[in-house]
Amino acid sequence: MNYYDKIVKYSGYLASALFISIGFIVSYEVIMRYLFNSPTIWVNEVSRFLQIWATYLALTYSFHKQDFIRITVIYDRLNETGKKILDFISFIFIIIFSCFVVYYGWLIAYDSLKVGRTSSTILDVPSFLTELAIPLCFAFLVLRVILEAIRYIRNFSK
Repeated sequence: MNYYDKIVKYSGYLASALFISIGFIVSYEVIMRYLFNSPTIWVNEVSRFLQIWATYLALTYSFHKQDFIRITVIYDRLNETGKKILDFISFIFIIIFSCFVVYYGWLIAYDSLKVGRTSSTILDVPSFLTELAIPLCFAFLVLRVILEAIRYIRNFSK
């Protein structure tokens, strides 16, 4: 297993840990609010922050595990060669879309960093920390899809 596969694997594990953490802190909020009548001020923003990172970290892992949503009406009726061609076409669309997301996501995140934009809550978290998840994780996805496309090309020619 190469280093990139390990990064993808551990990003999936990290995403899972973040989702579990969200469950714990939201449960903590429910207990504090309804049992002790003492709501917190941080759970909403922290859980939103963790959910954004967990969702985008899971993006590359779900592609790696081939767990993306697939419309199977046509796909299931194709032979192996047809499925490979359709997969390759979907790789091209994923790469194009993800490159746009990386580019414009980075522009937004960089603008937030440059301007010093923060959240509008009491925690006043820098917006850059949340917005960086999008271009960073989509860049990992682009790299993963390119590697998968190269593998498809090599196997298709055999």
